Amino acid sequence: MTMHVEHVALTDTGCRRSRNEDAFFGCDALKLYVVSDGMGGHRAGDVASRLVVEGMQEYIRREAPRKGGPLAPANSGLSCQAACLVDAIAYANRKVWDEARRRSECEGMGATVSAVWICGDTFVAANVGDSPVYCVHGQAIEMVSVPHTLPKEGNHVLTRAVGVGREVQADVCESQCYGGDRFVLCSDGLSNLVSEEEILLTVCQQSAEEASRSLVELAKARGGDDNITVMVVTVGAKGAVSGWLRRVFGPLLPGMKTSARRHGA
Repeated sequence: MTMHVEHVALTDTGCRRSRNEDAFFGCDALKLYVVSDGMGGHRAGDVASRLVVEGMQEYIRREAPRKGGPLAPANSGLSCQAACLVDAIAYANRKVWDEARRRSECEGMGATVSAVWICGDTFVAANVGDSPVYCVHGQAIEMVSVPHTLPKEGNHVLTRAVGVGREVQADVCESQCYGGDRFVLCSDGLSNLVSEEEILLTVCQQSAEEASRSLVELAKARGGDDNITVMVVTVGAKGAVSGWLRRVFGPLLPGMKTSARRHGA
């Protein structure tokens, strides 16, 4: 089944920062969508996030055509596409790590990454850090990323980030997607100030472009103390039963897959 996918993305410096350390990449031809947030308070966060999105798209463009087929190497538990996305994050990690070693002014830099890749009628979501990925289907919203954080004094600290070590471990979620599904990727400059319920309501009631603008403005109205990035990815199936019907009656329809696979810890 062919999926038509399109996206809208918006980034804003916010109300208190002097520069934007968020970066994003969206390509409807590749059906690849990435948001990266340079680590706040660290040097060269904007360099790190830029290297992450550049590295991931570079790797996917180069390696995806070579890695066809439904399954990755035996015992990996991942599809080829999921394994490729994980490898892309590892490749981006090495780029950030190497640049930090090469340039003293970049020492200690790092970034989060959250990515969605639509492959046929399946989505793969992968993340490192606390930039969330939400899946909106029907009137429900679900976070399909895994926050890598620990609570600290009313806030939280990252337990994983891209570029702060030689190796990095991403969490991965794979599942079927349907016509009408929407994915929302954002930096924590949005998710810290706007609830999941507010994101759901906004995305369901407005166009992707309007929703992106409304969510950024809502975060700014509540202080906008960090950079704010949001990307809304809309999935439309060609020649398929509508997403709502497939979710309700999916178990009764032939050829329906309802399983989800997660990898990582």
